[in-house]
Amino acid sequence: MSKKIKIEDLEKDFYNFGNKGAVFNDEVHIAQSGSFSGVTLCDTPMLSSNHGRYHPTVGCPTCIEKYEQITKKS
Repeated sequence: MSKKIKIEDLEKDFYNFGNKGAVFNDEVHIAQSGSFSGVTLCDTPMLSSNHGRYHPTVGCPTCIEKYEQITKKS
């Protein structure tokens, strides 16, 4: 089973983002507030509506890895 992060456990400036496919595959991404790049932590473009905003977990392994590096969590 792959690692997941509950959205309520994300730090203040981070939020979940996902298109329909990410929600369906349970691999919602992490985005950082104030980052005007228009991409998630794994460089997935945020070009769709945020269908993942109410999804209970983040599941993208690359986003989780980068999030933990940024926030110094492991």
